[in-house]
Amino acid sequence: MAALRWVRRFGLLLLAGLAVGAFTLPWPWPLLSGVLCMAALAVGIVALVKVRGARIRGALTGVVTLGLVVAGMLGIASLGQVVLWREYSAYSSCVRAALTAQARDACDARLQHSLDERVRQMEQLMRQAS
Repeated sequence: MAALRWVRRFGLLLLAGLAVGAFTLPWPWPLLSGVLCMAALAVGIVALVKVRGARIRGALTGVVTLGLVVAGMLGIASLGQVVLWREYSAYSSCVRAALTAQARDACDARLQHSLDERVRQMEQLMRQAS
């Protein structure tokens, strides 16, 4: 059935996005997770329409809907790193060079500081714009 093929495609794309996101890959590979989740979101919407059109009974509609929510949230979270490209790129370089747990903790602290600074800059721009 065509609807079930779309559901399978959706599931595979979402699983691939989750799998890529689960690994600690060098920058910018984590962005692939967001791209896969956004692709899964598009395919999942088509799958949901096909399932509803085929009047398939059972929990499939609920499962696809839940998968769409997960794909949307993970996609937005992963692609949110695009806005913070500079910070995450510096963090990735720092972690690659870190040899000890203490050095990795320093990288985490540096990332947190740079993210806080970026948020403050964005808040100032928003205040100036309004």
